[in-house]
Amino acid sequence: MMRKYGKLAVALCLCALFLVGCGGAKVPDIVDTPSVTVDKEGAVTVWQVGLFDKADYVLSELQAMASEEAGQYNSSVGKSAAVAVEKVEALEDGSGKVVVTYRFDGWESASEFLQEVFFTGTVADAVQQGRTSGVDMESVKDGADFSEELLQQAEGHVLITDMKGNVYCPGKVTHMSKGASLNPDGSINTLGVEGIACVLYE
Repeated sequence: MMRKYGKLAVALCLCALFLVGCGGAKVPDIVDTPSVTVDKEGAVTVWQVGLFDKADYVLSELQAMASEEAGQYNSSVGKSAAVAVEKVEALEDGSGKVVVTYRFDGWESASEFLQEVFFTGTVADAVQQGRTSGVDMESVKDGADFSEELLQQAEGHVLITDMKGNVYCPGKVTHMSKGASLNPDGSINTLGVEGIACVLYE
């Protein structure tokens, strides 16, 4: 039975965006927006970013809270490393932001812990699980329509999520949901996508 975790995110009023490591684009050394990366082995790293009110929070207490929630989740699923807290730090740019970095053993743990729609895998697996229903996509290269039927016949991998932000996939992106846009660094911005965002990559 799934339980909802992430009280820390609520306490900090964190808003999850999405960033996944892809192609030649790389996650910046300093992450100042909510972000997620997926490596080629399937492990997921999530950076949750929020404003840090030093009058109400102590960084060490925030670290302890995040670690406790991760430990509770690991115990509930019977895994020692389904999720781990890699770092809790305040940015030094004067923005007042704090970044909590989580490491997950795969997309399933990330989705359940964060209570967000999140899938990455082959197109065939996505179709089999019914995850491609209703997607409306276009070519990254020329904006040509790419229907649900065409996606279901395609080869490659997809990243599907309701998180919004910049998407970097572990491969070359060929198609994206309508409403998404290509960033100068090669990432895909999904803020303009209504509902679930889907990215097809090689």
